[in-house]
Amino acid sequence: MSNARWRLFKGSIPVAVVVLVARYVVQELLEVKDIITFGEVGAVITGATLIIGFMLAGVIADYKEAERLPAVVGNALGGLAGLAEAGLTVKDKDASKMRARVHANAKVVHGWFVGKATDDDLRRADADLSQMIIDLEREGVGAHYLSRLLLVHGELKATLGRIAVIRGTSFIQSGYVLMTFLVAILMVLLVVVEFPSAAMSWIAPAALGVAYSYLLLLVKDVDNPFGHAENDGNGSGADVDISPIERAVNLLAN
Repeated sequence: MSNARWRLFKGSIPVAVVVLVARYVVQELLEVKDIITFGEVGAVITGATLIIGFMLAGVIADYKEAERLPAVVGNALGGLAGLAEAGLTVKDKDASKMRARVHANAKVVHGWFVGKATDDDLRRADADLSQMIIDLEREGVGAHYLSRLLLVHGELKATLGRIAVIRGTSFIQSGYVLMTFLVAILMVLLVVVEFPSAAMSWIAPAALGVAYSYLLLLVKDVDNPFGHAENDGNGSGADVDISPIERAVNLLAN
């Protein structure tokens, strides 16, 4: 994950390089100068900043909700095993098989997060957990335990469904179009804009090129906080922590 957090920054550097190369060609080789001053670019910078700020605020609101969902999934998996074990123990029956069953399905859930299990695998795991509750009823487990199992399973299913929606839905597509357009216009202006000093003529375009392209990539990255399977399985620094699910899987294995 330490390398993943630098992925967006590395991705924004080529944009700055392209801006500087284009600026050198236009202003030094073609000698096209005095087209526009930096003060006149302020309106575009303001517009790009406002739309990026709006988009970032929106995706962060969804991100804050997403942060708590892995803990709900982890607690539900542990709860299913605990309730099944308790219900069978009361009946003086062996609960190890049920714990192993929950563990197998928990591994599928974790695999779904990291790209090692498909949506069909997840549906089969969910169906097996439903069948497990039916099997427990046939074993004579008390109604109190069965009702709690149904509630926990329902919470798990609803949470996984919400995560699937977050992974598959982008925040305001029209906002992405406007944001990308304004950033692209700003990159073009950085090629021809005049700065007061020679040093700033190269420092400012490089810094602004990196900053705005990074922010554009950041908004798109934060919009999917469950991208653990992306980037060749390395995810990104913006992915939420799924360690509660990993801990649940490890605890169920013991």
